[in-house]
Amino acid sequence: MKKPLYIQISEEFKNMISEEYQYGSLFPPERELSEKYKIDRKTVRKALNILVEEHLLVRVMGKGTYVKRPDINMPMNKLIGFSRMIRQEGGDLTTEVLELSENIAGYKLAKIFEIGQFDSINRLERVRYVDKVPVAIEITYVPQIIPNFQKMDFGISSLYETFVENNHIPTDLKEEVEAIKIFGKRAKLLGVDEGTAVFLVTDITKDQNGKVIEYNNTYSCSDRIKMSTQLV
Repeated sequence: MKKPLYIQISEEFKNMISEEYQYGSLFPPERELSEKYKIDRKTVRKALNILVEEHLLVRVMGKGTYVKRPDINMPMNKLIGFSRMIRQEGGDLTTEVLELSENIAGYKLAKIFEIGQFDSINRLERVRYVDKVPVAIEITYVPQIIPNFQKMDFGISSLYETFVENNHIPTDLKEEVEAIKIFGKRAKLLGVDEGTAVFLVTDITKDQNGKVIEYNNTYSCSDRIKMSTQLV
């Protein structure tokens, strides 16, 4: 029995991916594929949907469809740093710094860091891209323990390595994960539709002296990052 046309086309697209495209490459748009194969765009879309469901392609709203690397494995409760983790996975990591500012701590952060409510605290917001695809938004709070923190370029520098270099070695991690729906600016930054389900990972990190050095919220796409844990 002959396969439906969209199945045949999806198999052709798989060959294209394996032979012509690298992870993070922009895949041709529907219009171009429709013209190339002389088929209607509805058939092209159905073929592409198969590859998206098989995690071979990923759609980024407003940017296009990209060739997807296998799911990034994010080990839970493991002190390693996002940059190092991505390097170990073989990914091409880039970081966009959205905000680096000083703020008044307020009640919640003062309690977490054991500082005064009116003490100054650093706020760092970044978007993480792997192979040009946005995979996470990180909002990080750090107390005034790193000299010249506001002058650092965290688009290049690793926060984890910055802690180590300043003798605040991340030693203890408390981590919570929940599934939430994302809207507005954050949905746009991750290139997903309004109301898409994502992971919200909340970390509190202490150094070798038991001092809280970081409070972090990470919003990550559930179809681009895989959470894992290991029983010991």
